[in-house]
Amino acid sequence: MPDEINLQYTTIKTPLPDFIYEGLKHYSAGANTYRPQPPELIEKLAKKHHVPREMVYLTAGTDETIQIFALAYGSNAYVFTPTYSVYKDVEEFGGKLTRINVVKNDQYVIPTGKIADASLIYLANPNNPSGFTSKEKVIELIENNSQAIVCVDEAYSEFAPELSVMDQVQKYSHLAVFRSFSKDYAMAGNRIGYFVAHPNIINVVKNKTQWANVSYLSVGAAMVVLDHEAYFKEIREDLNSRREDLAKFLEEKGFALLPSRINAVLITFSSKEKGTRFAEFLKQNHFVISHGNGNSNIGLDESFVRISIGTEEQLTVLKKVVADYK
Repeated sequence: MPDEINLQYTTIKTPLPDFIYEGLKHYSAGANTYRPQPPELIEKLAKKHHVPREMVYLTAGTDETIQIFALAYGSNAYVFTPTYSVYKDVEEFGGKLTRINVVKNDQYVIPTGKIADASLIYLANPNNPSGFTSKEKVIELIENNSQAIVCVDEAYSEFAPELSVMDQVQKYSHLAVFRSFSKDYAMAGNRIGYFVAHPNIINVVKNKTQWANVSYLSVGAAMVVLDHEAYFKEIREDLNSRREDLAKFLEEKGFALLPSRINAVLITFSSKEKGTRFAEFLKQNHFVISHGNGNSNIGLDESFVRISIGTEEQLTVLKKVVADYK
C-alpha cells in the first residue's frame, strides 16, 4: 500500500534547519529554572513591531491567546465564519459565541459595522480555512467597535504582510493583534506565540494564564528564527508560489475556490454530495485532506474540501491523481 500524503494541516512541511538546534544550546542551559515572560524575546519582538515592550505578551501559541481572551472578555463574543475552531472555546468557558457566516457566492466578505452588544470580536486575517480582508476594512471594523475588544488573529500574517494592522495597535486601545511562530516560522510543535495590545488589556488577560506559561526552549527557538528572517521569507514565498500554481491547476480543471492567502486552498462544491465524492476520491488515493470542518474549522459543511500546500513532490502526485478525476 502506498504511503499516505498528509495535506490536512496548514503546517509548513519543511524540516527545521540545523541552525535552530545549534542556537538552542544557550537556552537549554538556562531552562533549569522558571522564566516567566523572558525579556529577551519580548525586547526582540517589540523592536520588530516598533512598539513599547509593555505592549508585548508571550503565550504558548495562538490557541492559548484565543483562550485567555475568551476567559477575560468572552461574555458576548462574535466570530466570522468559516474559521479556526478554537474560537468556539468561548462556549466551553461559559461565554456566548455568535457566529457570523461571511461566505456568499464563493466570496469571503466581513461586515464592518458596529456590533452593539459585542464584548469581544475575533477576526482571523488572513483567515483559515480561506479568505482574507483588506487592511482598510479591518480598520473600519476596529473603528466601529470601540465598545468591544477587537482581536485580529494574524497567525498567517507573514504570508500576506500587507494585510496586517500591527501598525495600528498603538492607535486603538481596544485592539489586540495575535501572532504565532507556528505557521510563519514552521514551529507549530514548539507552541510559542504572542499578542500585542495596550497594557490595560495585558493586565487583564495575563491573570487567565499560568505565571510561567512559555517554554524557555521555545523562546530560544523563536529568538533564533527571528535572526534568520530571510530564510523563512524564502520558504513562505515558495509556499505562496505553490499555492497559486495549485489554485490555477484546480481552476483550470473546473473547481471553484475561495480566495486564499494562507498555505492551503479551499474548494467549494455545489452540494455536500459532490464535496464528499471528491474527498472520498482523494482518500482512496491515499491523500489525507480536510473535509467539511475536519479537525480544525467551524462554519464549513461537507461541500468544502481544504488541501494544504505540501512539498513540490507531494503536489506533483496530487495533480496527477486529480487530473483523472471525473
